[in-house]
Amino acid sequence: MSRHALRGGDNRHPIPGATGTQARLEAEVLAKLGGGGQWWSHPLGIARVRPGCGSALVELDGHTTFSSGTLYPRSAHALDKLLPCAEPGVQVTGIVGLRVAGIEGADLHLTLSGDFSRIVLRGIPGTRWEELLDERWHRYEEAGFPPLWRSGSLTEYEKAHISSYGESWRAERDLDWIGSALLRRIALFHTSGSAYSTRSWITGDEWIFELDTVLDAPPGHDDFLNRLLDPIWGPALRVDRCHCSCDALRDPDDRFYLRQCTFHLTHRDQPLGGLQLRFRHGHAVYGSDARTTLRHLGSPPKWLDRVLPANRPDARASTGRRTSAQSLETESH
Repeated sequence: MSRHALRGGDNRHPIPGATGTQARLEAEVLAKLGGGGQWWSHPLGIARVRPGCGSALVELDGHTTFSSGTLYPRSAHALDKLLPCAEPGVQVTGIVGLRVAGIEGADLHLTLSGDFSRIVLRGIPGTRWEELLDERWHRYEEAGFPPLWRSGSLTEYEKAHISSYGESWRAERDLDWIGSALLRRIALFHTSGSAYSTRSWITGDEWIFELDTVLDAPPGHDDFLNRLLDPIWGPALRVDRCHCSCDALRDPDDRFYLRQCTFHLTHRDQPLGGLQLRFRHGHAVYGSDARTTLRHLGSPPKWLDRVLPANRPDARASTGRRTSAQSLETESH
């Protein structure tokens, strides 16, 4: 249903939302999986999400490629990012309180300690979650970093982490609604966006997404925002302020020129954390071999032809044609 809505086929039925610890789990999974430095066949390495009222099924890409060119199973990469382990006296890496609830074939069920929240990570056929988990458990133990995901309750390491990083912990919780809402609408980045490279991170009370596109690749950023701000199935967001540089003059001989259109979005009704979208364009930031890399990873051909046309290997990154960025700000209030 959600994918059909994001394609524009059904605006009458809202996508089910998540609250409380379910929203926190979904947001933390998106935060850990969406960092930069890798290539995926789909935006953020997530092929599909099937949201439910109290759970979410996240289908992962098969592989990821690092900036060095190394090919690595996406399922293994996801565990490296998600599983909690302790750096004694320093911090907990991974998701604090994350626990493995079960394994069914290619599905890994994850929850939070002492909770009923649930995310299912679906690997590609043949994914051996048990082996991947055991390998990391022994590796962390041997390195002196106690693994924590088999503990029945919140460990002292995790309690100490929350206490030591209380301010940032609380700020991140104010962003849970954003992360959960975007994870449940992850198809938007594929069906309604033109970015060939997407990454995200959290800074203070703002969740930042950076999207690199090529010149004139449809749809433009206004189209993306219109879909995101749909009053029926979009999250409760409005454009608070924006700066669009689509019409800015540039030196055609300056191959290092980079242009950016920035949109700051906030909750429509509550003073919670915000979302910042950075649409960047200029000469390909990551080199002219991006299309080849994405093709080898199995990116859908039609999507790849749209975001990185084959006849323009050195295409300049772009937000696409601007329609009326200012009107988005007005209509969203």
